[in-house]
Amino acid sequence: MGLTKVQIDGLAIHADNPAEYSELEHLVIRYAEQLTTGAATDEALDAQLKKHLSDRELVELAVTVATANATTRICNALKIEED
Repeated sequence: MGLTKVQIDGLAIHADNPAEYSELEHLVIRYAEQLTTGAATDEALDAQLKKHLSDRELVELAVTVATANATTRICNALKIEED
């Protein structure tokens, strides 16, 4: 799954641009938002994702989001800025 530049630029307002993203992309974005702002996701979102993704894909999604969050926190702690 890849995103266009327009989609990347619009991530913060994805809910306002339903036509820009597929149903699965909206679910993945919501999943990443929930894991980033809290330590878990809600059951309704999990159920929706399970309609589209296998258990293996869900694990990969969780690890990807968690790794991105950990990397961001480490960079922030060490005052490492983006290139």
